[in-house]
Amino acid sequence: MEGRPKKILAVNPGTRALGVAVLSGSDLQYTAMKTLKCSGLKAKQALEKMEGIICQLLDEYAPDILAVEELLPIQKDRSPLLNRIVNRIKEIGKRENLQIVSVSPIVVRQFLCQNEKPTKLNTAMVIATRYYPWLYRYYEKDLARKWWEDKYYTGLFDAVALALWVLTQGQD
Repeated sequence: MEGRPKKILAVNPGTRALGVAVLSGSDLQYTAMKTLKCSGLKAKQALEKMEGIICQLLDEYAPDILAVEELLPIQKDRSPLLNRIVNRIKEIGKRENLQIVSVSPIVVRQFLCQNEKPTKLNTAMVIATRYYPWLYRYYEKDLARKWWEDKYYTGLFDAVALALWVLTQGQD
């Protein structure tokens, strides 16, 4: 399989939704927000749903690398479910003999934003204007939200950003 570009499945973990992106070389093959936890869904059910989503993506795209965004210290301290989600994603990757890459979202945003303040929205703007313009509509939707409202698609952009970071770091 020499000469075939590395395929990267990048995951931005969350307790309500996962941002996912698949890169083959620099070709963005897939990106989505996958809902995990709806009202009434228990943590165990959310974990099972997440595992099904990850396994389906692994089957469909057969990545070489599984990239998972590291949790920030405050997330580690305040969300046991999020810790379990991240650990389970890594366990699945190890079980499938994938290379696991985990990096802080701060490092990824600083890398992508370079001349901009490394925020979630600026990262989305850089991706939508410099890399994948067809994602601009999602950036616009988040931009239109009030400052206090959750920005739904930032998880999608964070996953794409993570995949781009792994790609440029020459992970072998």
